[in-house]
Amino acid sequence: MVGGVVALPLEGAGHFTAASGVARGTGLPKTESAVVEKATPYAFYVLAVLTIAGLLNFLDRLILSILAQSIKVDLQLTDAQLGFLLGTGFAVFYSVVGIAMGRIADVLSRTRLMATGLATWSIMTAAGAGATSFAGLGAARIGVGVGEATANPCSHSLISDYFPARNRAAALGTYVAGAYLGGAAALVLGGYILQHWGSMCAGVPGDFACGIKGWQAALLIVGLPGLPLAILVATLREPHRPGKEEVPLGRLLIREFGAAIPPFTLVSLYRTGNRQALTANLLLIALLVGLAVGLIVLTGDVAQWSAIALGAYAIITWGQAQKLRDLPFYRLTFGCPTYVLAMLGGAMVACATGAVNAWSAAYAIRELHMSPASAGGTLGLIMASTSALGVIGGGWLADRWKQSDPRAPLWIAAISMTGTLPALAMMLSATTPQGFLPGFAIFALFTSGWAGAFAAMIQDLVLPRMRGGAASAFALVNIVISAGAGPYWVGKVSTLTGSLAWGMISVQLLAPVAFVLLYLAGRRLRHETAAGRLARAEAAGEKIAGLAPIPTSPA
Repeated sequence: MVGGVVALPLEGAGHFTAASGVARGTGLPKTESAVVEKATPYAFYVLAVLTIAGLLNFLDRLILSILAQSIKVDLQLTDAQLGFLLGTGFAVFYSVVGIAMGRIADVLSRTRLMATGLATWSIMTAAGAGATSFAGLGAARIGVGVGEATANPCSHSLISDYFPARNRAAALGTYVAGAYLGGAAALVLGGYILQHWGSMCAGVPGDFACGIKGWQAALLIVGLPGLPLAILVATLREPHRPGKEEVPLGRLLIREFGAAIPPFTLVSLYRTGNRQALTANLLLIALLVGLAVGLIVLTGDVAQWSAIALGAYAIITWGQAQKLRDLPFYRLTFGCPTYVLAMLGGAMVACATGAVNAWSAAYAIRELHMSPASAGGTLGLIMASTSALGVIGGGWLADRWKQSDPRAPLWIAAISMTGTLPALAMMLSATTPQGFLPGFAIFALFTSGWAGAFAAMIQDLVLPRMRGGAASAFALVNIVISAGAGPYWVGKVSTLTGSLAWGMISVQLLAPVAFVLLYLAGRRLRHETAAGRLARAEAAGEKIAGLAPIPTSPA
């Protein structure tokens, strides 16, 4: 930022004069008025390191899915409580902290911020091994969510800086593929350790190892490798960001967490002097408390609905805060119907499909009588191959399809949702593992096909200085809805009906909602242009300098 003026690129324009010069060691332009023409070898190194971090992110996040049945027996939990542990406890606090992290990532060093988060979620994953109750394991999962809140905003923003627009969906798709591989590794490693820990522990010196359960050993083993990787992430070069806001660290943390974490949110709104905004926030609190109390009385699940109310409050309040202090950012995200419809449509797809993925291993063990090692190994290998193929192939397809239709990511998401429905029918109608596994393979393939394309579309809807915040907002709303509600929904229906299959079927009621939201987003996206986005940002107070003529074609 020079004199309060932000210099921004017009991605996809191709007909303006780029400023010369490259930031030393990064292969990136010195000013954001230059477009990254070609990814450097170092960019691919950064992508590789971040992809491994993404793998560990999902490994630590999803390890409970294969351990669920053993944890249920040892800690005497219900399926509804398991649903909370599989999703809600992690997701809500991921969102509450992650809301602030998105904007913090636009100011602080993203490499160091992500390294700190990686160390945190690794330690808290290992700490879960010491849990002896629902509350103790819930607290550990909350810690995992707090650490992982740094991952998406930092990694998406870094990758978007290192790769040109024409390759961005494929690069982000590769990163997301690491996440799916992490999910596969969670199943393979967790299942193997769970079944074979009795013999594995004999090779560990001392008596401690054989005194713990297999699920506790699995949490320790998958958690600790993140610590050396955190050091490697911290050494990555931070690209120069000329439009980056300069704010003292203490003030930044107070400002961002004050905008996201209650009750500091009320203090932040009061200090703005905007009594209308404060009144609206108090009414929001009353509404969410009322809804939470009603749902707690109806279901008896205090932790679930208290956490969901907290997550919803934090997200809505953060959006309200952006409107007051960064109107251009708000206009292109929460204040943009295209962004909001796409974000909610993607969240519905993720909820319907992610809930099934979270419970598939438990279903195979419980209903088809597969051993933990067999279920984890087989499902993990299937997920690794089909999901990686789906997400990379989806990103590749989106990069080409959107050259003729910018709505391509939305249509790919709709196709993915459609393909999972017959696959789920195959899974749940099977009476043997041999009948279940092909359906799971098709389900995993379609589930993963839209993620990279969607992530790139979200980045394209905002200005470069807003990428971390935009990725964070999208990921956080997505995860509160999908991970916060989906696994619990399946677990609660299973508890009420005695059928895990009915729980997995019932969550597919979200499919029609997803289709409508994606269609409405597509109707608006076809009229979105880079010129229109820049005009809305300028009208909201953004100062744009150093740009060539604004293109009129969709970007």
